[in-house]
Amino acid sequence: MCRSTVYMSTKEGVLELVQNAVRLNLEDDLLIIIDDVGERLELRNVRIQEVNLISNNIVLAKDPSEN
Repeated sequence: MCRSTVYMSTKEGVLELVQNAVRLNLEDDLLIIIDDVGERLELRNVRIQEVNLISNNIVLAKDPSEN
């Protein structure tokens, strides 16, 4: 099973949010990240900045069009 680490890009740098993420669901403006033990993290008004399938990293950023 492929697992990814999810990060949030900020002005100060990159913050690790979730290790071993196995699923990301987007429902309107809500992104739901689920890890390999079923724990969930819900984020609003974010966009996917980068998905690197080789290093299994996903980088998110706040959606600048949303306040």
